[in-house]
Amino acid sequence: MKKLLIAIILLLITSQTAFAEAEENQKPSMLFSQSGVMIDTDTGTILYSKNAKRRMSPASITKIATAIYAVEKGDLNSMVTISKEAADTEGSSVYLLEGEQMTLKQLVSGMMINSGNDAAVAIAEHIDGSVDSFSKNLNEFLSEKAGVKNTHFNNPHGLYSKDHYTTAEDMALITSYAMKNDSFRELFSLKEFDWMGEGWETTLFNHHKMVKGEIVYPEVTGGKNGYVDESKHTLVTTASNDDFSVAVVLLKAQSKKAAYQDTSALLDYGLNQFSHHIIPKGETFSIGEKEFFTDREIEYTSPIDKEAEISVAPDGGLVYLMDGKEQLIGELPAVPDKKEQKEADQVESGLVKSQLVLYPVYLYLGLLLIAGTAVLRKKISAE
Repeated sequence: MKKLLIAIILLLITSQTAFAEAEENQKPSMLFSQSGVMIDTDTGTILYSKNAKRRMSPASITKIATAIYAVEKGDLNSMVTISKEAADTEGSSVYLLEGEQMTLKQLVSGMMINSGNDAAVAIAEHIDGSVDSFSKNLNEFLSEKAGVKNTHFNNPHGLYSKDHYTTAEDMALITSYAMKNDSFRELFSLKEFDWMGEGWETTLFNHHKMVKGEIVYPEVTGGKNGYVDESKHTLVTTASNDDFSVAVVLLKAQSKKAAYQDTSALLDYGLNQFSHHIIPKGETFSIGEKEFFTDREIEYTSPIDKEAEISVAPDGGLVYLMDGKEQLIGELPAVPDKKEQKEADQVESGLVKSQLVLYPVYLYLGLLLIAGTAVLRKKISAE
């Protein structure tokens, strides 16, 4: 009887373990956060989305945008003088004092690791002269470089304003763009930082629980968290393994625990259930009577257990269908019309022939010019 009981217990444990393994790495059926996105930062493919285009308040994850703009537009070794406006900025702080000086790199580090709002304002003023000018230039930068369409920032730190908004999808695009920059990746991965300022000397520790190791997830490579009452908890996390690099963006989670649970579930799914594919250069696609071709290799990402559905739109956009949603993975040029191509070839051939015919004429005229010049010089010399 005792042996039977032990056997039943072992069976139940084994079954529960098998069930857990079967559930592990599967697509999350729900998120606690109101909005979320996971993106493959190598290919730009959206791997998961929930309310991804909904405008929401980002809180301090705004500083990801401020950081990549500062890295690319500023000199990290330049010295910054702290203004009264920067020193008096409300909210989270690195306790800057009016008139003190430090490098731009130290300010960006303090802004990212300790979410210093005062550091964010000092950065904005140093690069563009004022918060207003910085915000205007930052929005243009994000549109041009990251391709955002539903983002408008009117400050560098993320304190709430009704005109300060983004979407989970746009934040994923911003993070994906930023992670291609070596200096940004270094800043984003900081676990701790020795802060030396006139008003504060301490060791700063990253507030992101996965980055500093409070929640163990070895694949995590960086992150930024945020909170204000209006946006609740926001969280951005990057991670990678031998095959993939992903970014997870979560907006408006009601608790830190919920945000990190959502992040873990999405990372488990994203790092284990997808593979990269390449469409070789020279492939052709047809839609009706129109033909398009790949003028380069195009890489995209798809689930490992599903056959890719690739098609081309009438305007030449190459799209991949995943979870019932089309994603643009490349723009294709049209195959030239055969008649137009033939006429172009004929024109080009005619130009080449005419040049060949005229070449002896040009040569003869050149020789005459040289001979005439020589005779003229000889005559002038004799005189």
